[in-house]
Amino acid sequence: MSTTIERYVIRHISGTKANQVEEFDFNKGELTIGRLSGSDIQYDPEQEVIVSREHGKVVKVSSDPPRFSINDNNSRNGIFVNKMRVKGSATLHPGDEVQLGSNGPVFTFDIYPRPQDMMMETKVMDIPTSIKATTVSDVTQTAASSEPVKTGLGKQTVERMLVAERKKSFSNMAYVIGGLIIVLGAMGYFFRDKIFGKNTTTVVNVGDSTLKNKKAPDVIARENIDKVVQIEFGWQLFDANSGQELWHQYMAVKDAAGQTTYRAVYIENNRGEIEPFLDLQKNVQLGVPLGIAGASGSGFVVSADGFILTNRHVAASWNTRYGFPDFAFPGLLIRNINGKSQVDPNYQVQPQDVGSYVPATATMVGGRPANEGSVKGKNTYMNVIFANTALRRPVQSSTPSDQHDVAMIKVELPTSLSPVTMKDNYDAVKPGQTVTVMGYPGVAPDQYVVRKSNDPFNPKSQVTTIPTPTVTTGNIGRIVPASSEKTNIYSGFGDSYQLTINATGGGNSGGPMYDDEGNVIGIYYAGKSDARGTQISFAVPIKYGMELMGIKKVQ
Repeated sequence: MSTTIERYVIRHISGTKANQVEEFDFNKGELTIGRLSGSDIQYDPEQEVIVSREHGKVVKVSSDPPRFSINDNNSRNGIFVNKMRVKGSATLHPGDEVQLGSNGPVFTFDIYPRPQDMMMETKVMDIPTSIKATTVSDVTQTAASSEPVKTGLGKQTVERMLVAERKKSFSNMAYVIGGLIIVLGAMGYFFRDKIFGKNTTTVVNVGDSTLKNKKAPDVIARENIDKVVQIEFGWQLFDANSGQELWHQYMAVKDAAGQTTYRAVYIENNRGEIEPFLDLQKNVQLGVPLGIAGASGSGFVVSADGFILTNRHVAASWNTRYGFPDFAFPGLLIRNINGKSQVDPNYQVQPQDVGSYVPATATMVGGRPANEGSVKGKNTYMNVIFANTALRRPVQSSTPSDQHDVAMIKVELPTSLSPVTMKDNYDAVKPGQTVTVMGYPGVAPDQYVVRKSNDPFNPKSQVTTIPTPTVTTGNIGRIVPASSEKTNIYSGFGDSYQLTINATGGGNSGGPMYDDEGNVIGIYYAGKSDARGTQISFAVPIKYGMELMGIKKVQ
């Protein structure tokens, strides 16, 4: 009797969807993979940049017998099945491991229920050539051939005699030890007053003062749910002199077949660095604005009058590395060739060429060096939403730090807010300490509410998201120090707490990190993963947020 397959099963091993399981109706003929909205297996468009918008698809070749293939849709970074790269398409078996890009997210493909004849599908794995086969030596024969002929008692006979003697000795020893324990116990009882003192009492303090202030993560979450906010924002780059928007120039190019394609243009500056070719919007016939929309982060209330701490890359995102869209590559490069600025026909710009580009540090505008400070960024909108509410409150002011990934924003409210409790105990924090992070990771499911309008001039109902904070627990795995005048050792990260927390991601940036007493001791700001799915995250010490607030000065 054949097995009726009900659904596809996708188990995510690494990436922003790690430890998630997705199931799809088996009647679907294919599962699309990518960052594009509407993809069946969809990845975060901001965090999983190694995944193309339309990366590939899983195709059901036949239902009976069940046969599948995986197709690469000319993705930039490729598809790997069981560590082997797919060229065009490849057969896919239930249980196979799929990786999107050599360093990208990994998932396993499966079906449920899996037919009996597919229970043990063979996986093809790459075996490193450095691993050598194990050599098994015939030890017995070698020893026998090398030993001289012996007379008298054999080796085995002697060993048996020794074992018998050991058993007898251990048995006698056990009786002796047991007797000594009894004697010593009796002596201790009769002479206890002389040894310990007559009135000595041993007390176990179950109410240890070091434990009385400890709080469980659910208590911390309950006490702070109204203090942790979601931040929605968008930003745009502009020219400070004219106030006009700066756009990224594109160029129409015909390929060998005569087809017109549109390529992003980049320029090499005086330092030999590659950055996007920016120009005033009025001068750009074909291009896109340099900025972002629809982004989100987290923050927490630090004063009754509406001040909120978050990350600088949330409040002023143009001061951090910019993630170019997939369609921006490969790009054209304008550089000085024989004293003339022109497109280099032998060079195509790839993502790694501009991977460290920060928009606020742009040095070229309109193909010419820009004056320092002439390229600025500004938020086109920034709203704060409190937990379990739908009302968006516009941010009135924003103050980013010039040294750390910390910023302070402010909202105007008619009532006083309840702030978090902060504690600067940087010098006392130790690896292994338990911490709790709250925030609004983008991978979390959205919660919607349909609000019926009571406005006769705008009767249309509105569908709005209602944010609910996510609570994640873990430990401080390591203290990462910044460089100082006292040492030449540095991390490149600045002062950071390395965390074992890996179930968050984009959108959680700016969320508070609590110690086990409910004090905010850090601000969550970054995560990192490798090809094997290992994930760690980081928080900046709260002392830098307190410095920005003017509470204390950090040396």
